[in-house]
Amino acid sequence: MAMPRLARAWGALAAGGAGAALLSPAAVAHADADKKAADKKPPGPLFDPEALERGAKALREINASPHAKQVFALSREQEVTKQQEAKTAEAKFAAQAAAAGAEQERVRWEAQGRFAQEEAQRKAQLAQYEDELARKRQAHEHELQRKRNAELVALQAEQSRGQEVERLRVEQQIQAERRAAEQYKADLQKEVERSKALAEAEGRIKEGRENEDVNRRAAMLRYQEETRKALESINAVMAHLGTAARELLTDQDKLLMLVAGGSALALGVYGAREGARVAGRAAERWLGTPKLVRETSRRALFGGGAAPVKSNEAVRKDFGDIVLKEGLHDQVRSLAAMAANTKRHGAPFRHMLFYGPPGTGKTLVAKRLARTSGLDYAILSGGDVAPLEGGAVTQLHSTFDWAERSRKGLLLFIDEADAFLGRRSDAMSEGLRGALNALLYRTGDQSRDFMVVLATNRPGDLDDAVLDRMDEALEFGLPGEKQREQLVKLYIDKYIVRAGTAEGEAGTAPPGPLQRLSSLLRGRKSEADRIEVRGVGAPQFSEAAAAMEGFSAREIAKFAASVQAAVYGAPEPVLTPELFRRVLDHKLREHAARRAFVVGHHGTGDSAAGGGKA
Repeated sequence: MAMPRLARAWGALAAGGAGAALLSPAAVAHADADKKAADKKPPGPLFDPEALERGAKALREINASPHAKQVFALSREQEVTKQQEAKTAEAKFAAQAAAAGAEQERVRWEAQGRFAQEEAQRKAQLAQYEDELARKRQAHEHELQRKRNAELVALQAEQSRGQEVERLRVEQQIQAERRAAEQYKADLQKEVERSKALAEAEGRIKEGRENEDVNRRAAMLRYQEETRKALESINAVMAHLGTAARELLTDQDKLLMLVAGGSALALGVYGAREGARVAGRAAERWLGTPKLVRETSRRALFGGGAAPVKSNEAVRKDFGDIVLKEGLHDQVRSLAAMAANTKRHGAPFRHMLFYGPPGTGKTLVAKRLARTSGLDYAILSGGDVAPLEGGAVTQLHSTFDWAERSRKGLLLFIDEADAFLGRRSDAMSEGLRGALNALLYRTGDQSRDFMVVLATNRPGDLDDAVLDRMDEALEFGLPGEKQREQLVKLYIDKYIVRAGTAEGEAGTAPPGPLQRLSSLLRGRKSEADRIEVRGVGAPQFSEAAAAMEGFSAREIAKFAASVQAAVYGAPEPVLTPELFRRVLDHKLREHAARRAFVVGHHGTGDSAAGGGKA
């Protein structure tokens, strides 16, 4: 029991460094108590003198003990064990330190790897960001460049337009100055010619005044000489006639021969004249005028020379009796003046298209246009061309050749043009296709010999090439209320007021020989044919014009003719408001029924054919 206590005391001494421990259990307990008390005591200074005393005391006990050597041996063994344990712990600690170093190195390498990876990712993101920035910058620069290019192009276009406008303005100014200079030159030339003519006239007048006596004497001498010669000739002729008359009266045979020869000569002259007239008409009918021409003012074989061309003012006045819409009336007058100027200056004629409902004055305007411009006119119908089939091409070429031989120039009016000039399709016959091509060929170039005027109620049915040949297009619409009132007055004046007279029968055209003969033959009964008007005037005409909405000029003319027929059918030739109103109501009902029939017919046809044309 003493050895362990000594060991413990030694241990306490060794643990204290300079302290001592008791060998007895009391000393050990005392030492433990002191240790516990020391542990409980608050920490004080590092040097403890009591511990040093206790250590010295414990050392004396160890020296006094018989087991001191064993204690020291045990102590050495314990020390060796502790050293070995310390070495083992040190080796363990070294291994742990090496493992910790390896772990630290691994962690460091992993950290470096992660850092390198993060650095690479950061660099890649930075490179991608820089690339995106470069792309955006490049796209922005491209957009800016595109905008600059567009602005430059727009600026160049604006500059070009400005230059073109300036060029046109300068050219127009130059043309205006040139026209003004030419006009000034022409006016100056006219003034010079006028001054020259006035000077020459004044010179001739002055010369005549100065040489009046000489001229009078010379004229007197010429008159006396011519009188003498005439008297001598008359005397000689009378002498010969007296001698011949005496011979005839004395010789019976010569007298009979003279009478017979004179009769034969008169008969021959009369027969030759009438035969030539009949033959001329036949030749003109069968050889001169083509078969397609229904009506013409031209005489191919025995016609006169070119008619005098009217002035622009005369042309405008010549359309005063034709009632059209205001805009159309001005347009027709302009075309008439243009045609007259074209004929006057020898320029090529312009082809025209007249379209609109039937009875609106297309044919009348074409005739008046030809007459006012100094041209002949010829009227054809498209319905006559369509049945000819293969022969239509020959007839059309013959008609155009005949038109080109006109000395005045000819207006060729083709009514119902859509009958053979419709749109080309697979269903069109070869004859109609050939006729269409023939007209396109003859109107391909503008002519100085003829102008073509087409009339149709359906312009949409015409072939596109035909429409392209037409230089002017005029729409003849139904007359308005103002025009209807003018037409009612015009036709009532023609069929009622001037009924039975030559003017009423001939209309506005100048009377010919047959009309003058008719007027002479009817002169005795013209008073009986004259119609008396009672109570019919402007109010009735205005009422009729307002009620006749949708009437064409032809229907209004038929209404006036119906009024005339109703008056002649009455017991007395008197026009009263009741009779006028009765005929008007009848024509209104007739127009409504005809309109309903036309609309119903077109609606049935459209539904059956799958839709009509516009």
